[in-house]
Amino acid sequence: MKNIIISFFSLAFVMLLFTSCDTTPDDFMTGDVQTGGLVSPLKSFPYKIGQTTNFDVDLTIPKGPGVKSIEVYKTYTGKAKVLDRTIDVASANADEDVTLKVAYNYDSLASGLSLPTDESMLTIGDSWTLSYVSIMEDDRKVLNSAVTSIGVANFFAGPYELNMQYFHPTAGGSYPTEAYGGERISEIDMPAISATECTVWFGVWEDDLITIKINPDNSITISFDRSGTPGDPNDPTKINHYDPVTGKIYLYYSYPGAGGNRIFWAVYTPIV
Repeated sequence: MKNIIISFFSLAFVMLLFTSCDTTPDDFMTGDVQTGGLVSPLKSFPYKIGQTTNFDVDLTIPKGPGVKSIEVYKTYTGKAKVLDRTIDVASANADEDVTLKVAYNYDSLASGLSLPTDESMLTIGDSWTLSYVSIMEDDRKVLNSAVTSIGVANFFAGPYELNMQYFHPTAGGSYPTEAYGGERISEIDMPAISATECTVWFGVWEDDLITIKINPDNSITISFDRSGTPGDPNDPTKINHYDPVTGKIYLYYSYPGAGGNRIFWAVYTPIV
């Protein structure tokens, strides 16, 4: 369960400003909504397609002037803002700090926004935005200036440790026991290009890319910017696949050249 911590801070101080300063409502308000800093939400977090199921948003309201309720609004890239829900507080924070849990899943995030029922159809890089309005005891509405951004992310995109073995027919080493140049260990980033695809370097060349697609059965389909062939031509047991338990990605591929095939074994271990 993922928790998103949202703190309603300095409420007493802000309310003191509103009541003690010689300021008219028009200085702060547009219509009946007053803008302030009563909520300090987490700025952003990733919604990983296929991995984010149910999660909680924790709202912490410190002891202070009573908050009757909180209106949560949401929008999504290219969509109009809608009221997501109203959370009853009943001024409980007048006596003590109050923490509320707000449950979300894809259905509740998508509701009212005309989004596809299949989350894999979402566009990587799009996002939801949650905003918060506090309804005070005197019915004033205080619109928080900070928001929470929930970005759509590929479920396997991110940083990895790469352990690569490169077998060259003439440059050195010996297939399959000694890779040319030994084991090559590095840290790489695997950027997403769609809900099911990421890209990585081809072999040791940063200017050529492989597109990785993880299929529902955890097999992997790969395509190349340059000439390449999936698998190890000398060992049919080397199968491209994803291990959902460890998050590791196993890639095997080759390309032909003078003297024979150049063969790559690559294991990507997620960095947590």
